[in-house]
Amino acid sequence: MDGWTYIEPCCGSAALALALLGATRSLLPYQGSKWRFRHALTAAIGEAGVTGRPDRVVLSDAGPFGVAAPTLIDATLRAEVIQELEGFAARDAREVYDALHQQPVSEDPATYTAELLFLQRLSFSGKAVGDRGGRWSSPGFNTSSAYGLPGTERFGPVKPMVPSLIRVLRSYDRLHRPDELIGGRRPARAPEGPVHRPTVVYLDPPYVDSTTYPGGELDRAGVVALARTWAEAGATVIVSEGEPVRELVSVGWTARQIDTGRKDTSRFRGKQEEWITVSR
Repeated sequence: MDGWTYIEPCCGSAALALALLGATRSLLPYQGSKWRFRHALTAAIGEAGVTGRPDRVVLSDAGPFGVAAPTLIDATLRAEVIQELEGFAARDAREVYDALHQQPVSEDPATYTAELLFLQRLSFSGKAVGDRGGRWSSPGFNTSSAYGLPGTERFGPVKPMVPSLIRVLRSYDRLHRPDELIGGRRPARAPEGPVHRPTVVYLDPPYVDSTTYPGGELDRAGVVALARTWAEAGATVIVSEGEPVRELVSVGWTARQIDTGRKDTSRFRGKQEEWITVSR
């Protein structure tokens, strides 16, 4: 397809955007990432008649990734992020953590992004890092992620995470570069008017009855209103949730289960079901 727009108003770590642009490795294995579902989500976009790489990408989020996600897709800024992370990797991980946690965030987008990624990669249980009050707030320092662990009978060795993060970012040098990249830290917004080209809007809001994301909230009523407004403007809209969004299904949208949730003790799958609800 010649020319289409991808919009993600609650972008988080932008797993789907990265996949659409050609990424083959996930940015972060943190809770909430949609990397595991990228094939099902991409298929849903294709079924709506939209194929190929987007040439216009709009990524925003009320939390820290409203800054970080577009920074990482910009090749020049990404190189600066890598340089900052290489400096962190040359120091003791605990020393860097102590120098960042509860300290003021940087105003420079590349430095800010490097600080966020370092803290997130070493976050306890992969929980989200926040910056309430302009200071970094980490759920805790994960020693095994920082320094690695030897293998056991059940699991292979765990390698230090920051060097692997740098390798992932270097692999993004092969990403498709959109003609237009728009980003910003802001709450999810409705369209200002009708869309005039093929447009896909992917909504991955905080799930009902789940932990809220750092930086903002978007309840079910807000999700439904936002989704319907984008659809009425002419966009294809896909909403992720742990259940069908019944308020949308009742007006003709289609719900599809893309993962049944964890039924065993695997550490590599989420516990809850994954559904997408797609506009007509």
